[in-house]
This record gives sequence, structure tokens and C-alpha cells, in this order.
Amino acid sequence: MIKNLLILTTYGQIFYSQEFEKTEEAVDVALTGGLMSAIYSMATETQREKISEFELVTSRIIFQEERTDLLFVITVDKRMDSKDTYELLNMISKRFFEKYGEIRIDGLVLTDFEVDATEIIYKKLWYLDTQKRKFRIWDYLGTILVTLAISWYMVLVFGSAPFAGMPEFGIKTFVWDGILANLTNPIGLTLQLLLLIAVIAIPAIAIYLLFKFTYARDIFRFIRDYVSRPTRASYSELLPNYFLFNILVSFLLYTSFMIFAGGYASELRVLSLFPGGLLGEKFANEFDFLNILQSLQVSDIMDQIGLGIITWATWVFIFPLGYSLILGEKRWRKIYKNAVYITSIAILFLSVSYIFSGVKYLEAIGFNPRTPSLFEAEKNSLLFTLTVHLPLNIFVFGFILFMGIGVNRVTPSKTRVPSIVALFVSLYFTMIVQRIIFFMLFAPTT
Repeated sequence: MIKNLLILTTYGQIFYSQEFEKTEEAVDVALTGGLMSAIYSMATETQREKISEFELVTSRIIFQEERTDLLFVITVDKRMDSKDTYELLNMISKRFFEKYGEIRIDGLVLTDFEVDATEIIYKKLWYLDTQKRKFRIWDYLGTILVTLAISWYMVLVFGSAPFAGMPEFGIKTFVWDGILANLTNPIGLTLQLLLLIAVIAIPAIAIYLLFKFTYARDIFRFIRDYVSRPTRASYSELLPNYFLFNILVSFLLYTSFMIFAGGYASELRVLSLFPGGLLGEKFANEFDFLNILQSLQVSDIMDQIGLGIITWATWVFIFPLGYSLILGEKRWRKIYKNAVYITSIAILFLSVSYIFSGVKYLEAIGFNPRTPSLFEAEKNSLLFTLTVHLPLNIFVFGFILFMGIGVNRVTPSKTRVPSIVALFVSLYFTMIVQRIIFFMLFAPTT
């Protein structure tokens, strides 16, 4: 993502130069330095305004003047996150002045600054370092265990799903009721508190240790960085193939939200298959693992899970496929891989919708999703619109916006088809595929 760094004066004296991207022909540093200072000086003199950026077809050159006449110039891929670029340039300039102060000696080239510049860049863009690593089996296992531990906390927060034979389980029954039942029994209360520490603290300690001693943290670190700033999606190009493990992480976390939040809301789809509420208003029907065939017929939880998994799979695989085929030309496979990275993370925003559409959430705020006669009237109320429909749609359309920004950054801007066109075509193609699959599997029969 970073192509080169140049530190020079506004009149062309070069103090430091470093190339980060190999080219077929060697770049003349003196010529480049003279060109940069000339562009900067010309803009300042003719426009009476200092230049901050200079754009090429696929690159962006950032200028930052410090202490009157010292220029820090960095050339980056145009897709690189702008804020990261400026933060990086500020860190480099700060380190330069800390190390050399106001040094101005003709002909001096500060080659020892390479150690500092490389350290700063690899610390800020840690993605560059992952390409050198070999992902060990312990890292795969660590990532799975961390994901399962996070899913475990979802069980505590939302409680158990309606499976036959599974006792009611959640924060209220397991934590609150357990403590209240042992308030008058010191030994029982002590044991209850120790049990709480075991089920709450031990998974947290395990996550900490796995992050500390494996590379499992890198996958989750990229998720965090992308969520905090979706324009960082372009960095997916720097990630090695083991980051495709994001797909499994995404699936486990997504299905945890879907199952333990309590359901799948059909109205959150743009083209609703079953308008008007949660699919299956008899959500009290449990799923019995000992009698699977009968449960598939009478329990609507499998319909909920089936719809959710189909939705997840089409967004994670079909949407990137359409987008990459439209824009990819000869590079469509690479674009597809990077787009899968991004959509597998963005789907976590959609999973939040299951909180607002879930049976457990609806019951917690006073609705009756298990009682169709009451729920029909409640769904038409203003309170339901404000507490369920509004946040639900915010996260659904936020997911689409978030995903769109992300995939738009994984391919260079020079394409035959505008990326916004590819985005909308692949978006509607994905929803059409969803509707066809839903209709084939779940269409009501008479």
C-alpha cells in the first residue's frame, strides 16, 4: 500500500528516501526529489496555496511541510485509508525531529533513519507483517476456541434456544436466580459465586491467553480495524490466505446471534418473503434432537435457522462473486477473495438485527411473540415501530452501506464498469438469488 517515502527540503535537498514497492526499473531519487519540490513550489507560488495531495491513476502523493522548509512526501495506493496515511506521516515526521532536530547539512543522507521509518510503518500497518508468518495449527485451534468463548457469552446474554430437553439458561436464571436462592446459605452462595467466576472469568482468561500466545488475535484484530473504519478494507489485499478463516468465525458468531437472540425477522429484507413479522409465530414449538424428522415438520426454529444461514451464505459468497466478476477482468479471483474477507466481517452488523427481531428481545420489552392473537395487534403499534422496526432497519441498511464501502475498496479504481454500478447490480442479484431459494424451500403450499 505504501510505495515510497521521501524527506527533503522545499528547494530539493534530499535527506532520506525509501522504496517499499519493487519496480522493474530503478527510480532516480534525485530526479524524483527535484520533481516533488518543483511541484510543491510551483503550486505555492502560482496559487498562493500549499499543495497537500497529488493524484495519479492508481496512486496518491501526500505532501506535509514541517518547520517552514522541510517536506515529508509519501506515495501510497489510492485505495489506502486517508486518515491512516496522514497519521503515518505525522508519526514519521515526529520521529525524524526527535532524532535529528533542526539538522540542515548539504549532501547529508540520513540512511540510519530506515530502521525508524520501517518500525513506524510496520507498527501502524501491521498487516504487512502477517505475510511473513506461517499460521500454525495452534493458531487455527486458538481462533476456534476464542470464537466459541465469545459465542458462550451470547448464550449467557440471550439464554438458551428453544430446543427440547435443554433447560432454560441465561443471565437471569443462571446468575440472578442462583444468587437469590442462596442468599441465606453462605456455603451455597460462596459456591454459586465460584461457579459464576468459572463460567464468566475462565473464558475471558482463555481469550486473553490465546490472544497473547497465538496469532489468533490477528484475525480478530483485522475485524476490529475494519469495523472501526471500513475504508481499511483495501488492506485485505495484504492479508495471507489463512485470513479466510474469517468465514468460519463470521458463521459461528452470526449463528450464535441468530439462535440465541431468538429468531429471524422477515421484514428486515428489502423484498420480504413473508411480510408482517417473525417467520413462524409458533416459536414456542421446540426442536427435539431425538425426533428430528417430526421436529422439522412442527418446529419453526429450523425454518428460522435455515433462512438465516441462507441469508449469510448468499451475502458472503454470492454477493462478492457478482461484484468480482463484473469488475475483476483478469483479477476477478483475487477481488473475490478480498470481497469475501470484507463481507464475512460486515455480516456481523446484520447479526445485530437478530437482537431486535428476536423473541427474547421482544419478550424482554413487553411484547408477546409467542401469542399470535396478542402479537398481531402489538406489531401495528407505534411502540413496536420505534423499539423494533426502527433499530432493525438501521442495522440492516447500515450493513448494506458498510459492506458497499468495504468492497468498493478492494479493487483499483480504474475499471471498465463504475464500481457503484457493480455494487448495485451484485446487490440486487444477491437478493434475487435469496428470493428464489426462499421460495423453493419455504413457499406456503395449499
